[in-house]
Parts: sequence; C-alpha cells; structure tokens
Amino acid sequence: MLVSIAVVGLLASGCGPGAATGAGPTSAANPHLPGVGLRHPTPGSASGVARTIAARWAAAGASADMRTTRIEYQTIDYTATVFSPGTPEGFTAFITTRRTTLVTPASAATIYADNGARPRFATPTDQALWQAAGRPSLGQAATTGQTQTIPVGQFSFLPQGSTLTYRQAAALPAEPTRLAAVILDHLRPYAGTHPPASLVLKQLAYLIATAPLTDQGRSAAWQAVASLPGLRTCQTRSGRARDRAINLCIASAYDQTLVSVDIDTGAILAIADRLLRPTSLYPHVRVGTIVGSSTFPAV
Repeated sequence: MLVSIAVVGLLASGCGPGAATGAGPTSAANPHLPGVGLRHPTPGSASGVARTIAARWAAAGASADMRTTRIEYQTIDYTATVFSPGTPEGFTAFITTRRTTLVTPASAATIYADNGARPRFATPTDQALWQAAGRPSLGQAATTGQTQTIPVGQFSFLPQGSTLTYRQAAALPAEPTRLAAVILDHLRPYAGTHPPASLVLKQLAYLIATAPLTDQGRSAAWQAVASLPGLRTCQTRSGRARDRAINLCIASAYDQTLVSVDIDTGAILAIADRLLRPTSLYPHVRVGTIVGSSTFPAV
C-alpha cells in the first residue's frame, strides 16, 4: 500500500497550548560533514554511499551536548491531497507549505508555516471539479503565515508511528541493529508487524535530517540505511538536481521512496514519494508524479 509523507497531519495533530519554550542555545538540524565526500558514486552503490557517510560521521569526533540545545530546521513540504475520495466528484490538489520548526529538549515545538506556492491540480479536470464544488478551501497555510504549538512531550522526530521525543532521539543507541529495532518498535503501531523497507527508509532519513543525534548515533542511522533490503540509487525524470546529489531509493507496491543526499556533506536534501503505478488512492495522478516531498533548504 502506498504511504505518502504525512507531515501536515503530524503537525496538525500536535496543535494546541504549550509553546516551545526553554533555555539553552539553538542548533541547526541536518548538520554537514566537513571536507569532500564521494565525488562520483557508481550506479548500484547505494549501500556503499550510506556506509561511507556512516564511517565519516563515526570519525567526526565528539558531538555537542544536546541535552539543553534547541533544534531548528526548515522544510518545504509538497503534499498531494485528495478531496471527496472514491466519488466521481473527487479531485487531487498539490499543496506547498514552508515551515520553520523549533523544538526544545522537552519535546515541545513551535512551528511557523506559510503558503509556499499556489495550489496545483493533478489535471485540468481536477481543477474543474474543484470549481464545480464551489472552490472549497484546499487547506493551505495562510500567505501571511500562521504559528502552531505542540505541547511538552508531544513532538515526534518520526513522521509516522508512535512519538519519538527529543530525549529519546538524543539517547538512541550507537549500534545500528539496536537503533533500527527502536525505529521499528515506533513504526509497528502505525504500519503493522513488518513495516515496508521504504517506510523505514523514510523514518531514518527524517531522523537524520531533523533529530538531535550524536555523531555516533548519526553514524548508526546511516548504517541502518545501508542495511535496508532493496536500497539502490535512482534518478528522477529530470535527472539529478545538482551534481553532488544522489538519490537513495526503495520501491514498495505502488510508490518509491527517494532520499536525496549531498554526497560531499552527508546532508539530507529531500525526502519524497514517487508514484510507480496507478492507484485509486490518487485519482487522476500520472505515474512518475511526486505525490509528497519534504525539501530541507540549506541554512
């Protein structure tokens, strides 16, 4: 079953009283390795790329003390939303939202969101169906921006599954098998006993991109990525967005999860879902379309 990125649902479920307050410095998430990494990865070397990045993090030295450090990161989220699913009036719209997220060690968060672009429809027919329905709200964030707050202990560094708090993320084991086991434990309430490898890849990539990991924990997460079955390199239809980027991918029944990585710095550039086969989950959406993505701008 296709599982698209559920960033909007995750954030909306955490709205409520309890702003992200707390003392201490602020660190940017998704840290970059110094120096130059792999210049010319060869096709099929996905596991090798992940293991090389893991080794570089393992050798990076001591991490900063994250116990009192707030984490800040930015995303540009692109989401396919289906309205009136399963009906002849159903249509699909693509919503773009810019978000800045600030998370405290107490796992409270403040999220500032604004409308990143005009909505786009899957086809002209979808737009006509929206107009015929009276142009209902598509749920995009306000152009002027809006602020959401997530109470203490409720912000999660995993987009699906049970909550993985700030302190749980900072204390993840530095052994890849044990770290992967923790991620699976959090996923099973959402995805069943045996979550697909594509979904595990997505969780690990979000963890690497946003969480307060130690260097050893970050290395373990990359080793867990390298061990995922079906991991390979791939390209989007338009090719690589930049010379130093490589896409690590795993396909599932109807879609493909892509994690774009800067092979020089080891940073996550984007996480996306691409439709591989027609499905009623996304009416009118063509095969090959990106149906959900989060891009992490350089800070």
